[in-house]
Amino acid sequence: MNVLAIVSTIEFQNRATIEAISRKYENINVVVKRNIKDYFKVKVCSEFVNISYFYTFFPERIRQKYQILELMEMMISFCFLYSKIRDNDVFLLTNTHVAYIVPLLRLKKKKIVSLFVDPYSLMNGFLTKKEEIILATRSDMLLCTSRNLADIYCRKHLGVNVVGEYWPNTVDISLWDFNKFSSISNSGEIVFGYAGNMNEITIDIDLVEMLVNEFSDFNFKFAGAINFKDEKKIKRMNDIFKYNNVEYIGMVPYHLIQNEVYSWDVCLMLDNIDELSGYVHHNKVYQYLSLGKIVVATKTHDDYINLSSEVYEAKTKDEFIEKCRHAILVARDKDRISNRVRLAKAESSDARAEEFMKLVHSNLSPNYLELQVDRN
Repeated sequence: MNVLAIVSTIEFQNRATIEAISRKYENINVVVKRNIKDYFKVKVCSEFVNISYFYTFFPERIRQKYQILELMEMMISFCFLYSKIRDNDVFLLTNTHVAYIVPLLRLKKKKIVSLFVDPYSLMNGFLTKKEEIILATRSDMLLCTSRNLADIYCRKHLGVNVVGEYWPNTVDISLWDFNKFSSISNSGEIVFGYAGNMNEITIDIDLVEMLVNEFSDFNFKFAGAINFKDEKKIKRMNDIFKYNNVEYIGMVPYHLIQNEVYSWDVCLMLDNIDELSGYVHHNKVYQYLSLGKIVVATKTHDDYINLSSEVYEAKTKDEFIEKCRHAILVARDKDRISNRVRLAKAESSDARAEEFMKLVHSNLSPNYLELQVDRN
């Protein structure tokens, strides 16, 4: 069974699971969608998986408005993808940007697996609802990175009776490798840290203000882009960054952020508790754990319940403060650090690769049991 992942350039930068599938099963290739104007830009390369490109000619927003342009784009894509469509059995579509290819794959009687990683429509005012419905209803299997995305989202927000398969986020152990840093011993004052985009979903500003004031004797570090839509919220975050015990270090390249995170003691997940965040399953929780860090998070869903020994979740701001106090006490405990690393390894990209192939075979291959017997 050969698998072709059809992806876009930006989201394929984080590709650990696809590479893990390639290493373990040697049956997946990747084709990246890129606009023709970016033809001469640097191409993504991988040591572990074969990557090729196909190109679109019309701006996506314009194409989506006119059915004739959508049809033309699909036929152009068919020309680029003809041999790959012929040579592969299963197609993994990783976002709404490639939904327009679905009719072509259905026409060729190919198996389609689509992936939902975020509640796209809720985040963009339902601009992508049409594409999400296509992926949800016309795929042979829908993978979702959170339980609520799998169980609730399609029926509640898209109006289609589809239940997905839960396939959570993961961590690339080769990047977030505790052993690379284990000889370095954190000492001195306890440091709280947050890494990631800061926006209406991921940051409860009231909670941040409460934290930095309550723990004024401890240092806080924030890494990532400030992406609030509300200018007032941007100002509030910048005002917080002026506190004596707070440091904003800005954007850190993905391959370098591990050095920064390892210097922290208590890692924070500060999501607002609301409808949106209930569908978001962060890979940062596994990244933090992989470096041996205790995590304190707002409780937005039940996805992390199997990590509860090292991920302290809080439903209220007062409870969050108490969880932080407890986290400080165990942050540098060596046995607890080892436990966090162990938990992260169980959620690694290699583990997700194995889960993916089991889901594909059990849902799409009538010969799944025979394949398992042959393999053993």
